[in-house]
Amino acid sequence: MAKNTGNNRISVKWVRDKAKKAYTKDDTCYICGTDEDLELHHLHSITILLNTWAEKNNLDISTDEGILEVRDQFIEEHHTEIYELVYTLCNKHHVRLHGVYGKAPAPSSVDKQKRWIELQKEKCLNGTESKEKSSSLGAFSNFY
Repeated sequence: MAKNTGNNRISVKWVRDKAKKAYTKDDTCYICGTDEDLELHHLHSITILLNTWAEKNNLDISTDEGILEVRDQFIEEHHTEIYELVYTLCNKHHVRLHGVYGKAPAPSSVDKQKRWIELQKEKCLNGTESKEKSSSLGAFSNFY
């Protein structure tokens, strides 16, 4: 059985630190077009992908050595999810998205997230977006 509890956050951090070097972030928010406070949103939660992959392959990623040994393989096998199925969003829209779908959106929500993003973009273009303050979204204000 894969051993990936207890050090979960650190394992994901090792993967993100390596993957970040090759991220391509757009110059503006996909939804509203602002060029301020931009963040990269993965449609697939890296945490869920990593834990599912480790369990499926019976890998121990609970130690630094364990995750570092398999990190490149994980990134290679999940290239599409890590580098292509992403959106550049401003913090306001990123926070709102996670307010709807949670901190680590379920894999089954990918199409729903895409539709939500497109709907928000349409609202911005039509001038019908809610003027909700991002500060009211509390705990979801610091995603990366």
